[in-house]
Formats: sequence, C-alpha cells, structure tokens
Amino acid sequence: MMRFLFTLVFGLLVVTTAMHANGGGYSKGVVSTSAFQPIGVEQVEMLSELLEINLHIEYADVRIEYVLHNPGKKVTVECGFPAVFDNPGGYPPPLAPGQRATPRKPQELEAFSLLADGKAIAAKVTEDEAVVPGFSVRKIASWHVVKIPFAEGQTRHIQVSYRNPYHISFHSVSEDWTRTAPSLTYAFSAAALWAGPIKQGTVIVNATSVDPEKVRFNHPKRFAGEKGTWKWSFADLEPTLEDDLVIQTHLDEHGYNGGYLAEGGEWKDGSHKNARWMMKAGFTATASSFLKEADGTEHKPENVVSWLRSSAWVEGHPSDGVGEFITLTLKKPAKVGRVRIVNGFARSRELYEANNRVMMLKVSVNDGKPFNVEVPDEFLQEERFWFDLPANSELVKTVKLEIAAIYPGTTYRDTAISSVELLVPLNKTPKIQPAR
Repeated sequence: MMRFLFTLVFGLLVVTTAMHANGGGYSKGVVSTSAFQPIGVEQVEMLSELLEINLHIEYADVRIEYVLHNPGKKVTVECGFPAVFDNPGGYPPPLAPGQRATPRKPQELEAFSLLADGKAIAAKVTEDEAVVPGFSVRKIASWHVVKIPFAEGQTRHIQVSYRNPYHISFHSVSEDWTRTAPSLTYAFSAAALWAGPIKQGTVIVNATSVDPEKVRFNHPKRFAGEKGTWKWSFADLEPTLEDDLVIQTHLDEHGYNGGYLAEGGEWKDGSHKNARWMMKAGFTATASSFLKEADGTEHKPENVVSWLRSSAWVEGHPSDGVGEFITLTLKKPAKVGRVRIVNGFARSRELYEANNRVMMLKVSVNDGKPFNVEVPDEFLQEERFWFDLPANSELVKTVKLEIAAIYPGTTYRDTAISSVELLVPLNKTPKIQPAR
C-alpha cells in the first residue's frame, strides 16, 4: 500500500543537487502531502472532505475535515496520512569497519494533529524508502498512521491539521542563482483508495500573508474568489492524478552578480523573456536609537544593510520601541518600487520569539506623508516580507521606517529588524555577463 503513494508522487519529487566547484544547490520543504487513505481496507466511504489552506510566506497551515461512513460490518481501519520529503542529508556518511548505522527518526509533518469525533488519536510515524537512481537509499515518505474503529453503519468525523513548509529548489553558480517558486502539492488521487467517490468536497485557500497576485493554481478555472480567498466545490469526485492540487505562492526568481533580480518570465535563447527585472539599491542606515548591551555588543542600524540574519538593528529605547525609527538614505536617488525586510532578530527562532517584532510600520518617503504597513509575525529563515511603495515620479532619496506597533517578545522588550532591501524596477533587461 505504501508503494502506491510512491507511484503517485515520484513525478513530483525533486532530488537534492550535488555541490560543485563554484556552485551547487539544494531542495527543501515538503514535496507533497496526500489525502488520508485506508491501508488494507476499502469498505469505508468518504462522504465529504473539507480542505482549508492558509498560505504564509514560508509555509502553509493545512486543515482537513473528513466525514467517513462504514456501510458494512464493524471494522477497524488503519489509515495513513503520507508526506514526501527530499532527503535532507544526501548520501549517508561512510561507516567504519564493524560500525552499525544509527537508525534515523522518520521525518514528521510539523504540528501534526488528528482528532476522531473530537478525541485526539496518537499517530505512529513510520517511513517508506525507495531507491532513487544516483542516490543511496533515500527517504521518500513519512506516514502518520492511526487505527480508527467503525461500528456497523457508523459515520465518523475526522479532523487533521499540520504545517506544510513549501518546497523549493535552489541552484547557484558563483554569484548567479535560480530559485523555483515555493509550492505546495496536495494529492487528491490518494483518496481513490476509499470506497466510491468523494461524495462532496470543498477546498478553501486563503492568502494569509502572501501577495494574492502572485498565487498560482494548476487548475485555476476550478477556483472562484477574490481578495485573496479562493473556493472550489465538487461532488462525486473519483480523483485521478489529474486532480492533484498544486499551488505556487510566488514566481521563479533568478539573481545575477549580486545586484539584479529577475522575477517570473521564462528562459529562452539565452535570456529572460517577460520577466520583471529589479536592481538592488545601495543605501546607508541611521536610527533614532540602538541597543548597547552590557558586554559591549552594539546592535547598530547599519546591520540591516547586510542580507545576513546573524545581526539586526535593535532599537535602544527603554520601552517597547514604539515611535523609534530607522532612516534609509540612498547612495544615489532612484525610483524605489519595493521594500523587503526580515522582521525581528532572525538569527534563530529562539531569538526571534524572545525579542519584540514589528507589527505595524509607519513608512514615509522623502519625509512625505506616512502610510501604514502591517507586518506578519512569521520567523523567516530564507524569505522576506515585502511591500510596494506608492507609484511616484519623484526619485526616492530616503525611506523612513517607524515602529508603530509591536508583537511582544517572551523575554525582552527590545524590537528588532534583521535586514532591509530596496529594489528599483527596471524598464528593460540589463546587460549581464552570466557566471561560468
């Protein structure tokens, strides 16, 4: 039964790229999850399935409600909720003579929970392995398996929830890099193992903290909605591979020489077509205050200029930092269109949660009238939160970011921002000498 899932999702699997002399790459995140499926028993029907997906910047929160009905004699159904991961370690380390391999713990879905008629059922996490050409034994799927008893004629309500880190692949050569769009795949086809069709179903997708304009569906005509909420309802669905749902939350990105960014478009004849090009603008940073710790560490405003997350600007006011600000002065005035930030002290999740984060920014350009920007409270390991500046023919000289509201930290009252980028949209493709 577990090999059945491998057949369904192998085409979606992206292998980890080996590192090369001047470049390399990696893949991360959950490649695919699937519909809850029976193992060895096919007499129970799926009366309904409600799937709700909340799209965040680096992950999605997924919640599924099933109504299952047993029309026959009493039976205990062993059910598995599967997920496919890329192998985080590539080749296993070599073993010394006589040394035994340490058993690996199966990789679990984050915050997985399952309730049957409101009662929590503990899931046993197992893994399935298969050999991918070019790799040693590679982890293909982890399974959260439960046993659910059904009396004769009984109908049961099952609730499943988990966090799904998006799947991405990143490849680089010197200073040139390519990153695939963050994606989430939910394989409805796995529900074909239940008796009969899915009699009723609803899928709701919410753009919780991503730009709705960037969200893409593999079956866009199925979904109706606007303002970042989409809905698809169906009846008597006998799912096949064609019915599997794929959502992208952003566009592909290509970076060049550390300063140019191509968003979307396609690669053809050695150049990008229909891509949106942007250039990183150089700037200096000053602030109303910054924190000086007792050991001499200074969390200066210039820390935000670096793309690294090992440092941050931390305001130095005795209170929560509301009203403190950082001013970004461009080295050369330009038509800045987008601001990207890493909120909080993002060196680690522990530091992020211990310190305050920005909830609301008051943004002003060239000391003009400020406008408010809501910032989500999400620890970002690789992505950035971004917002566009209002269209204006005036060249941008300064951008002021003032802390208007905060998310309180668990330990400290200091408010931090780790990184800021200013992006200038380009009207035409720049002349670039790609890395070799």
